[in-house]
Amino acid sequence: MPTSPDSYSRARSSADSVMSYETTASSVATSNLPALQQKLLQDDQDRLSPLLEDDPKSFDLTAPNEVDTGKAGYSMEARSEQLFSREHLQAIFQDTPSLLRFTSFLSMARPKSVPVLIYYLDSLKAIRAINYANAVAEALEPLEGHDFTENPARPTVNAILEEKAKNAFDILVRDDLPAFISHMFIQVVSVSIQKRITGNLPPLLREASEGLAEVFCLTDPSRSDNPIIFASEEFHRTTQYGVGYAIGRNCRFLQGPRTNAHTISRLREAVREGKEVSEVFLNYRRDGSPFMNLLMMAPLLDSRGNLRYFIGAQVDVSGLVKDCTELDAFQHMLAKQEGTAPKDDPKDEFQELSEMFNNVELDTVRRFGGSMHREHLEEQDDASMYHRPRLLLKDPTSGDIDRPVPQFPGITVKNEGRLSGVYKHYILLRPYPSLRILFTSPSLRVPGILQSRFLDRIGGSNRVRQSLEEALADGSRGVTAKIRWLSSANSNLNEDRGDEGRPRWIHCTPLLGKSGAVGVWMVVLVDDEKSSAPSRRFRQAPPVSSDVRRLRASSPDNTFLSEESGDEYFSQPVRSSRTSLRNGIGRHSAVEAIRRPETSMSMHDQQRASRAGSAEPSISSFALV
Repeated sequence: MPTSPDSYSRARSSADSVMSYETTASSVATSNLPALQQKLLQDDQDRLSPLLEDDPKSFDLTAPNEVDTGKAGYSMEARSEQLFSREHLQAIFQDTPSLLRFTSFLSMARPKSVPVLIYYLDSLKAIRAINYANAVAEALEPLEGHDFTENPARPTVNAILEEKAKNAFDILVRDDLPAFISHMFIQVVSVSIQKRITGNLPPLLREASEGLAEVFCLTDPSRSDNPIIFASEEFHRTTQYGVGYAIGRNCRFLQGPRTNAHTISRLREAVREGKEVSEVFLNYRRDGSPFMNLLMMAPLLDSRGNLRYFIGAQVDVSGLVKDCTELDAFQHMLAKQEGTAPKDDPKDEFQELSEMFNNVELDTVRRFGGSMHREHLEEQDDASMYHRPRLLLKDPTSGDIDRPVPQFPGITVKNEGRLSGVYKHYILLRPYPSLRILFTSPSLRVPGILQSRFLDRIGGSNRVRQSLEEALADGSRGVTAKIRWLSSANSNLNEDRGDEGRPRWIHCTPLLGKSGAVGVWMVVLVDDEKSSAPSRRFRQAPPVSSDVRRLRASSPDNTFLSEESGDEYFSQPVRSSRTSLRNGIGRHSAVEAIRRPETSMSMHDQQRASRAGSAEPSISSFALV
């Protein structure tokens, strides 16, 4: 449909890369990027070759489709319901390693859910004890000559207890199972995105993860219905909704008929309370195709702690769901439903009950179990058999779980806007030419960082800093750069900072408004894996003055060390006598020289220190390495 020049400019971004909803050339063709770690099986695809035959009874142009009609094909909607089903959590409880991960996750990240878990386990233990008692009662056989044994005992039923256990289990399925799945996927996604940003991603995953670090949207809760005000180009490509449709609307247009209602309620509550949240749920693209969306959302607070916006990072994890990545119990459950898994050994009522025993109950069984059937009990048996050290099992992945913010009575702890996984270090910038830092993650929030210039925090090579500024000024594409992050701002951009600063990678993504112009930059910071030093570095110490060198002969065993600054020491060997230091001799030449190196270092020494920095690799506007 022809459009006027004005409407055409509103439909197309300034970078000529984002097409609006009304245009005929949409981004559908580029939206077919495979999901994370999705396997591309080319051999399984039907080539649709012509059928070379001349049968007067046949109207087929190609070979008949040999799909097994008795077996239903893969459905993302059906897999989503299986993923968050009661059967999945039951499979977790039946698999010891998976249950260990689940309980460790709750104890570390969701301590408020631990009482519900204990309540359910105790209720289940009581129900299994009743079942075992019923099994023992059913085994009672009538005795000849004793009429009271003729009628079998009635089974004991506790419907109220069963209802309580069911309600506790439903709470775990509704709230804690989705949180556990989100945590497991965040670990996998973080590794892939971090390796992609740092250039260490294996070639097999390089194309499959393209764009995974750039799907962002920014919403404004102060406006009616919390609409999207800025979004990245990859957001439009992934969802297939153009700028003209998505900007100004609430994100609910991605929901569909089988989107989890409990997830939507939790997202709505998080927006209302201004807290961060991570969820995995089913979304739909513009063409109606479903995909599993991993959403990590956090509030953005200004310098006074007021909620201003929400930032959302999204990842298509459909491939992870299809392959059951890091979900062993879920994979075993699907194999059992499909009939491909070996059948489990049947368990009697006593075995099911004994699996519920804790360490205290097991110790009691070891001490006193079978006492009524023993002919002789040695006194030394307790010391020799029943006091063996216990085996402590610990989930190796529990160290990666962020502990929740402690809650104290009478004190309200405000959520500060953490994103999970690789997005835990982020910064939002005003577009060029301002490039001021508006919002940061709690891990980067230090006094004075808000409203400061982003480039003032970039140390290292001045050439990298200038190329980064040019790329941010262009704004037509994302920028990846390896930089040195300064803990304090440096307003002198013309000075090379040598090897000062913490080595990090930054991944900058422009978020566009309805006009297509850059509204804000989303900058993700990733620590350099090759750097073993987590602390910042310092410039070289200035040369020692001649009057201090003359004191070396008088006291050759004394060395002057500067005081600790940050996480490392920087030192300058200055040999002087204790008497000279007490009398103030050497203070002007040594201490003051370290405190004011700019005034004590000559121009020649400054240039030599500048050249001592690390070698500068090649730079481009898209990837600064």
